[in-house]
Amino acid sequence: MGQNGGIWLLWRSTVGVVSVVVSTDQFIHVTIEMNMKKVNLIVIYAAPSVTQRSGLWGSLKSVIEGVDGPLMVGGDFNTILRLDERTGGNGRLSPDSLAFGEWMNDLTLIDTGFRGSRFTWHRGRSEQTYISKRLDQILCCPHARLKWQESVVTHLPVFASDHAPLYMQLCPVSRGDPKRRPFHFEAAWLKHEGFQEFFSNSWNNQLTTHAALSGLRDRLKRWNREIFGDVNKRKAELRSKIGSVQDLLKVAPTDELLAKEEDLICELDKVLEQEELIWFLEVS
Repeated sequence: MGQNGGIWLLWRSTVGVVSVVVSTDQFIHVTIEMNMKKVNLIVIYAAPSVTQRSGLWGSLKSVIEGVDGPLMVGGDFNTILRLDERTGGNGRLSPDSLAFGEWMNDLTLIDTGFRGSRFTWHRGRSEQTYISKRLDQILCCPHARLKWQESVVTHLPVFASDHAPLYMQLCPVSRGDPKRRPFHFEAAWLKHEGFQEFFSNSWNNQLTTHAALSGLRDRLKRWNREIFGDVNKRKAELRSKIGSVQDLLKVAPTDELLAKEEDLICELDKVLEQEELIWFLEVS
């Protein structure tokens, strides 16, 4: 979806072949083969101006009417369906919003609903200029709704974009406790300003190499928990805090909340950089 959020979909089954059927500057239609069955997915990036997307609904209607099998349509529609999908406004829906609603009704498309924040897009860095809307959503045909009745769409917090990513689980599963990972050196530790001093003070030259390494390993584990912290835990905590702040912003935006959101996102960027170093070490 470029710089505008995105869509993630999670299946329990293995995805086979993904084929592009139609590709334009405002949408892509692909088919996904799973367990010998085909699913249609149309990802939308509607142009930001009404003039630029004037022919979009007609083009999509032609494509959707020719689709066979379950269908999901999602992404940035750049328009709203109801008045409660925006903050502020003049109390009326635009002609473009009305056309969007008629398009959905004509094609019998169903809003899959969502968990998380009510809005998926926001703009403005001050209380006076702040505005938010639900511009991104996932729709499906009745066939798909019946097939995946327990599917869940989550609006993730907004981080690097002004749009929220959409995360759809067709068959949600409950996760058990993850297995403990074996000890190994984390490249992200090198980014911590106190690591070199800690390492020098923790190495015992009076011991054999094996014994010194064993002692260093125990100290590193403790240091990682107490000083560096668990990256996944810190990432989850920051995302939760950002989501909470953004929920408050949707209700009553203030300069203080906007500044807090910016600080938390900067902190999350550092954690994501550390996580990237860990991933790099694991695959190299």
